Amino acid sequence: MGVNDSLKCPGLDRPPTVIPDKRHCPQCGEIVEIWSDQVKLRCAKCGMVVYNPDPLIAIPDPKTDESNQVALKSRLDELIDLAIHLGGSAATVVDARDILVEDYLANLCREAKCPNYGLSPTCPPHVEGPQWLRRYIKKTPFALVLEIEGSEGNMYSDRRREIGQLLHFIVGQLEITAREKGFLKARGFAGGSCKNLFCYDHAYCRVLSGNGTCRNPGFSRPSVSGYGINMNHLLKITGWAQRNSNAVHLTSSKYGIVFLG
Repeated sequence: MGVNDSLKCPGLDRPPTVIPDKRHCPQCGEIVEIWSDQVKLRCAKCGMVVYNPDPLIAIPDPKTDESNQVALKSRLDELIDLAIHLGGSAATVVDARDILVEDYLANLCREAKCPNYGLSPTCPPHVEGPQWLRRYIKKTPFALVLEIEGSEGNMYSDRRREIGQLLHFIVGQLEITAREKGFLKARGFAGGSCKNLFCYDHAYCRVLSGNGTCRNPGFSRPSVSGYGINMNHLLKITGWAQRNSNAVHLTSSKYGIVFLG
């Protein structure tokens, strides 16, 4: 590489359809320039990861014939590959009808006095809940399950919020891409409260207060817990429960689900 190459603007190597966008760092407010084909970028000032809510992602024709099992498998495999590409540790597709939904798990959000209860529209009591999800699942053939695995040190440190933000980001991108691939009723769910993850430095949620629209519509997704999804049962279906029990190193995981209807 010559001297001129090292001084060249990085945008010159990108196709003309790729453009830069200026976004504010959610932690320090610094303006971060992120290109439309970039998934994420660290803030130069504070080191926080800033995500692109709508990165350019190549997708196939959404009019793929549903009866073609080879094409269907290809679409599902592409979603799995995308989940890993965006930062997931593991991803797999299961029969959505095998997912167990239980009322008592959703009630734990209230009865256990979760500190995030009622603070966002993606958490109880502002979500549709288990009964709605059971009806939805009956019309949904598949579900993509996503895992982000990390050391227990990271999961219970200052990086916990960053990992939760990544989970919501990936689920959101999978939901959008699934719809573009023909799964028109796709809907994603992720662990953790969007208020705690994205608007922790704001006194209130704009949506619930009636003072505006969501600050992070491309990121926040409904809570897995609020719909009563039995994650222990789901991990047995995926085979990850046995794998995790055999792990040598102490790790912890966060999970997300995208129903593909």
